[in-house]
Amino acid sequence: MSAIAFNEDIRDGIQEVANVAVGMAAKNIAKSFSASVKLPVPEVHLIEAVDIQMALGAVFSGEAITAVTQPFYGNSISGEALLIFTDTSMEALSALMGYEPGYEHNEVELVLEMASLLNGSCITGFCAQLDMSVLLKHPEVYGRHLSLATILQQQSFPWRQTLAIEFNYTFEGYDVGCDLILLFHEDSLPSLFENVQILID
Repeated sequence: MSAIAFNEDIRDGIQEVANVAVGMAAKNIAKSFSASVKLPVPEVHLIEAVDIQMALGAVFSGEAITAVTQPFYGNSISGEALLIFTDTSMEALSALMGYEPGYEHNEVELVLEMASLLNGSCITGFCAQLDMSVLLKHPEVYGRHLSLATILQQQSFPWRQTLAIEFNYTFEGYDVGCDLILLFHEDSLPSLFENVQILID
């Protein structure tokens, strides 16, 4: 069987699967923090490695951000979740997660806690629809109080291209800027596209 190429049907199928995963993540957020999530429309892009820094760096152009990365892997699939918060979101993020005003919270603990919930819900929800088992490693802080472009310049990407799915989350009543970007490694793409094709046939 020849490899399935990335095309509009595959893109639309991935976007639909991602939409369902977003809903699962939103329910978990609502259950954990009693907060309503405005469901984002996922954006799906096949990105060449040479363009990754430019494409992702434009998400928060010039803003100081804190980024968390969380690798995931399974049978024939692997990738990384990149969760990004603007630095101006930290006080609102603390309130969203139920901490009292003035509480001396640890920003790293806040973003790692949110990453575990948001990343985990979204990745497992996405892969479950495609009958792909997945395991998540522990989230780690990728960079703090820097522009995303600066953080990405410090990294090297060991693949020629990646599939990126971007979710821009907003929370009703809270000024929290939060982007989740799922990056599927190049070796995962044939299996991912094949499973999406099976789902939409």
